[in-house]
Amino acid sequence: MSNVRNGIELLVTLQLALELMDEYKLKGRAKNTANMFKDALESDIMQNYHRVYKEDPEMLTNSLNFKNQMIEDIASLSEADSILLSDFIHKFIENIEEVREKKILIFDKLI
Repeated sequence: MSNVRNGIELLVTLQLALELMDEYKLKGRAKNTANMFKDALESDIMQNYHRVYKEDPEMLTNSLNFKNQMIEDIASLSEADSILLSDFIHKFIENIEEVREKKILIFDKLI
């Protein structure tokens, strides 16, 4: 993994976290802690976020939308289904080159 890729992934993930935090109506200590974290992140990443957005707004927007959808999908699963998904993701990652080459995904069996 390159440092550039890691930087962009971190930037996109943190921006998504900021957007999700805005949607939650936190109270008390949790709200204060979340706001402190949010403020620290915003001051650190916004300049880079805007730089990446200026270079390729469509890529950044699509990346945020895909990650947000995955988060919503995972959050909607039961704990048992989350475990099954985790196993699937691990197998997917282990075979990523084959998946990319064939551009298909096959479920052969669940154990």
